[in-house]
Amino acid sequence: MVNYDLIGDIHGHSEPLVELLEKLGYRLSDGVYRQPDRRVIFLGDFIDRGPNQRDVIKIVRPMIEEGAALSVMGNHEFNAIAYFTEDPDDPGQYLRQHTSSSGFAPCRCGWTCRVCVSCTPAGTMP
Repeated sequence: MVNYDLIGDIHGHSEPLVELLEKLGYRLSDGVYRQPDRRVIFLGDFIDRGPNQRDVIKIVRPMIEEGAALSVMGNHEFNAIAYFTEDPDDPGQYLRQHTSSSGFAPCRCGWTCRVCVSCTPAGTMP
């Protein structure tokens, strides 16, 4: 029987995530945090708000790919994807409106998204 640890609402805060994983007994091995008796179920909201969003993805993604974790997409990931996805029924428009009220703003690297925390070439996803 596998036991699970539920972790949600990380919001780009990688340092507290690492602290929590270590407190729960997960250890970094070959680039992946693992715990021999348990797995994590991440409950979404990896991005938005925090200073280390890319670092969160660099921690979470290998855990999922190596079977140390499962995940559920949160509304913040959904909104970011919709922001960058063109509406197939309305060419030139996006599934999430590009307005100042959307909460997304231009970044120094050319992104128009809160996902970016370090310069990435314009138009590329981290």
